[in-house]
Amino acid sequence: MNDGRGSIIAGFAICWLLNIAQLGTGWLLLVADVRMLPAYYVLIGAVGLVQAGYVVPIWRVLVRKGKSRTARGVLIAAGITVLLNAVAAAVVLK
Repeated sequence: MNDGRGSIIAGFAICWLLNIAQLGTGWLLLVADVRMLPAYYVLIGAVGLVQAGYVVPIWRVLVRKGKSRTARGVLIAAGITVLLNAVAAAVVLK
């Protein structure tokens, strides 16, 4: 009963390390120039949506390589990030 190779924890790590890189890029845009403020707000405020740009291709590559457990971990971590981002947005916009 092998439901795929890889590790769900590795998928979590891949997704969340890329999220941290995205947040770091947003912070660099903030300190670089005031004119980059809209890009900062998009990268930081919508991290849950913007991550689709890198999560979906990574998920597809992992599925093609037969690492379905790692791919599942990436999707779970992305879902958690979207949920946390929606909760934070609801709290801020309340």
